[in-house]
Amino acid sequence: MVKQSLMKNPHKVLPQLMAAVVGSWGYFCMGTSRGWGSPGLPSLNRTLDFEMDADDFKWISAVPMCGSFFGALVVSIPMQYFGRKKALVGHYLLYIFGFLTVGLTCFGKHKAMLYVGRLLQGLAVGCTTPACQIYVSECSSPNIRGRLGSITASSLALGIWVAYIIGAFVEWDTLSFIFSALPVVFLLLTCFMPETPIWLLTHGMEDEGRQALQQLRGKNTNVDAEMRRMKEHHEKTDSGKGSVRFADLMTAPVLKPFGISLGIMFFQQATGINAMVFYTVSIFQSAGSSIESRYATIIVGGVQLVFTIASGFLVDRYGRRILLLSSAAVTSISLTSMGTFFYFQRIWGEATATELLGWVPLVSLIVFFVAYSGGMSNVPLIIMGEMFPSQYRTMLGTLSSSFNLFVTLAIVRFFPDMLIHLGNDVTFFIFAGCTVTSIAFVYFLLPETKGKTLEEIEEIFSNVKKNDKKAEVEQAAPATVSTQFTNIFGNQCGLVCHTMLPPVGEKDVERGITF
Repeated sequence: MVKQSLMKNPHKVLPQLMAAVVGSWGYFCMGTSRGWGSPGLPSLNRTLDFEMDADDFKWISAVPMCGSFFGALVVSIPMQYFGRKKALVGHYLLYIFGFLTVGLTCFGKHKAMLYVGRLLQGLAVGCTTPACQIYVSECSSPNIRGRLGSITASSLALGIWVAYIIGAFVEWDTLSFIFSALPVVFLLLTCFMPETPIWLLTHGMEDEGRQALQQLRGKNTNVDAEMRRMKEHHEKTDSGKGSVRFADLMTAPVLKPFGISLGIMFFQQATGINAMVFYTVSIFQSAGSSIESRYATIIVGGVQLVFTIASGFLVDRYGRRILLLSSAAVTSISLTSMGTFFYFQRIWGEATATELLGWVPLVSLIVFFVAYSGGMSNVPLIIMGEMFPSQYRTMLGTLSSSFNLFVTLAIVRFFPDMLIHLGNDVTFFIFAGCTVTSIAFVYFLLPETKGKTLEEIEEIFSNVKKNDKKAEVEQAAPATVSTQFTNIFGNQCGLVCHTMLPPVGEKDVERGITF
């Protein structure tokens, strides 16, 4: 495979980088919405001058997840019929009105405004995951798709960190007004970005698709081979395409990547990541940490941001599998460490545990966010954007996002109840157990997709019989790799068939002229 660094062909990379950065700002807004709760809820409780009870505070944290579940389902309609770009533009309006409504609650003084504002933010969060990730994936070349796809997770971490920093010095309503202004800038920038070439081509706009592809690859880049490959793949998949039937969705090429994506999305949230984000301040307060909680959250958020950015440079170097496996292993250790601290706190008493082990919560959370950011944060999103067949990508992407957000809702809503009824130690041990289970899931079921085109990834999950493969090899047809288990460091692993199309010679020529 031809290897090219980001800096060798800047004229080819910079347009894609710009599209990925602008396309990822929705994740920044998602981060501000998720991060708002950690400084915002204690601030709201401290300055509360209208009626709210303890359950209201729980639901104010959880309501965005309720809205996001439906937002992820609804966004498939504008994404499919109006385009990825227009869906991105529209979802920023939800963020603007959501944060404005929350901020105006200081004047309206009724908890219903908080519910409405957080619900609008949740709808926007649900739209963000499939719209941004699919936009970035469809705009990116295979060799750098992993790195550009990681920008979404970095933007999410940046948004959370900014919420921690600003929230440490302003009250909840001011924080909301600030975050209502930023999406306006992102909306305007998105208007200058191209639509994805794949969407334009699949909707009969070939000339516009070629123009968009040329803009993304650089004006001096020959895009003929890539355009031809996209057209051939579209014609092949479109030839039997009509209305989507249930029987079509029950085939192996659809169920395999969809099932894997659902599993990865579940384990991503089963680490307890969003419970950590929403209740970072509360975790430090319950641990009796000697470090002031608001500054500890800034430290944790900064660490998460740095290592999320760093992992983006590793995902196309070491592959998706190795990052997920190593990330899950270290994450489970940090969760076990946190659970162990709370166990001794229960046995020894809060004062003794804090005196002897008061540093453990901060260290454990830092290690948790470092490890999580190294793979669990961004790889599931990259996988969602690249594994699904093109004709079902929008629908499966929204379903996968909805499932992810449903699991997030369940964990965020019931995390306080788990702490009360199960205890802090048991809660974190449960998260650790789920994370350990994810290691086996990834090892046995997830194939490597590093460096492959979206069309080649579809071929990985296609149902090709062994006899057919053997005949193709004997007739010198496109090279195939037989079903096998390979070493953990290999490029493929699992009981799947890998068919490499187009032939090696054609692919090498193609990658030599497109990036």
